[in-house]
Amino acid sequence: MERTLIVRGVKKNLILILVQIVFLASTLNSQSNLIQSIDFDSQNRAVYSLTGNYDSSYVVRYENGNKQIWNLTSLFNTQFYWISTCVDNNDNIWAFMQNSLYKFDGSNWNEIPLQINITSYMKYSDLNVKDDNIFLSLYHASLYGYPSIFRYNKSTNNWKVFDSSNSDLPENIITGKIFIRGDSVFIGSNKGLILINNDSAFVVLDSSNSNLETEAIYSFYIDGNGKRWLGTFDKGLVEWIDNSNFRYFNQSNSALPNNFINALDEDSNGNIWIATDNGFACLRNDTIYSYSNLTSESIAELKVDNQNKIWMGEVGTGRLLVFDGTNLSTITDIKDILLSGTPNTFELYQNYPNPFNPGTKISWQSPVRSWQTLKVYDILGNEVITLVDEYREAGIYEVEFNASTLPSGVYFYQLKSGDFRESRKMILLR
Repeated sequence: MERTLIVRGVKKNLILILVQIVFLASTLNSQSNLIQSIDFDSQNRAVYSLTGNYDSSYVVRYENGNKQIWNLTSLFNTQFYWISTCVDNNDNIWAFMQNSLYKFDGSNWNEIPLQINITSYMKYSDLNVKDDNIFLSLYHASLYGYPSIFRYNKSTNNWKVFDSSNSDLPENIITGKIFIRGDSVFIGSNKGLILINNDSAFVVLDSSNSNLETEAIYSFYIDGNGKRWLGTFDKGLVEWIDNSNFRYFNQSNSALPNNFINALDEDSNGNIWIATDNGFACLRNDTIYSYSNLTSESIAELKVDNQNKIWMGEVGTGRLLVFDGTNLSTITDIKDILLSGTPNTFELYQNYPNPFNPGTKISWQSPVRSWQTLKVYDILGNEVITLVDEYREAGIYEVEFNASTLPSGVYFYQLKSGDFRESRKMILLR
């Protein structure tokens, strides 16, 4: 009997170690372009962070086709770090990279260093705001001997650290997304769901105090009806009814495209939108609907705006996507951001999407101030429409072309600026 207990204990420890390894591998499986934070200000402008591929880290504010881009790597003369963002109630933008918070007050960016110096390279992080407090989750910091949870008070400029030395938290904890409701701050982790109340932090849900089949909780959400949802990395979406009862939606019993849940949010109709490592899905009337046919890339972040549009950040492509319930659109991609400085050459890019129906986006770059024209022609060379005919500064530009009144077929678009001319082909396919 005693030998059996020892073997079971060893087996349980091995399982916990394997869970921790898989959790870390899943959250760090990409070194490429990704958007890991999306938020909205009071004007419903989307604010997001983009980590460029070993190049720079950006904060972008987007509204109706207009983008304001800040390269924080360049602004603060740092090496390349991964970045996360959030927006507070005063529309200040907050960002985090490696060892510092950064605040944009509408006019200037300012740096607020952590009270500790982190020398190990930090990757995934999450930021969220509650009143005067900015909460920071550094996903794998504790594996390198650093705290994983921080709180910064905007009024007092004081930092508070939560770790196993001053809170009822396990050691070597890998944290995940932050969710705030009322006075409660929840943070996912590989060892259960963490709850922060005032200056105390503890694991409120794990396998020791419940029948939950996993402790690896990456994201958490409480919906408008008070239902509690766990986004796990191995068991899919889980409804936390009470500590004895859980309801599971996974790849085995539903259309969920992947069991790793990166983010959760809710629209005004009570539908739960789910970001997974293989596209996105929706829980509607107790049924999972998969949209992985629209994109099968890993979705690192997902937020619903006040018009019920679903905003998502892709891993690998760095695309910012918006789903309106019917169509999935690419708002920006890594090309838009990485070329956000003054270009060195003229270039006309391939339209996206292509083929298209009925709308597509055409972008180009200009290294000098000049009069620029962008026209669309049919296959016979007849001019269809003039999209641009004006003087523009050097920079990166993008316009939308709506072909709803045109027949299917091959079309050409041409950019002219001084002696520069370039044309590309596009296909309208109905």
